[in-house]
Amino acid sequence: MTDVRDHQTMSDAPIRECIRTLLRSDLAVEEARQKRISDLEASGHRIVGGGQTGRTEDGQATWEITDWRTGELIQSGCGDLDAYSAVLDRLDPENQWIHIDNLDTDDDPDEELVEVAGVPESLVEALRDWLGLSATSDEDVATVVGWSVDEVARHRERH
Repeated sequence: MTDVRDHQTMSDAPIRECIRTLLRSDLAVEEARQKRISDLEASGHRIVGGGQTGRTEDGQATWEITDWRTGELIQSGCGDLDAYSAVLDRLDPENQWIHIDNLDTDDDPDEELVEVAGVPESLVEALRDWLGLSATSDEDVATVVGWSVDEVARHRERH
């Protein structure tokens, strides 16, 4: 049995500060991503989404290409990667389209090391996971960090 009488209890202030730091970090990364998207669009690029959507009854892959900003369906079809690539080449002969999944930045919040005095790294990662859960409400986060629900929502919003 471990004697815990000599151990200090951790204050909740470092945990609150850690969550605030994670939220600020995520917001900064999202703002940088949105700026990069705007800059690319301003220079003539179109941001697209989509990809494989399923399979036909005979086993062929189905796919779609969508405009990321508007959600407009640009093209859909079925076939292998070569068929998909051929359609892309035909629709975007000047290679001005960029898939949203290829816009990752070096500032990926999942890779960024956040250090807060008094909070072990494993707890920082657990708090990052907690913030990323869809089951974690903005209200719950606001209660812990002492911010308004609107402020938490602004920091957690994903475009």
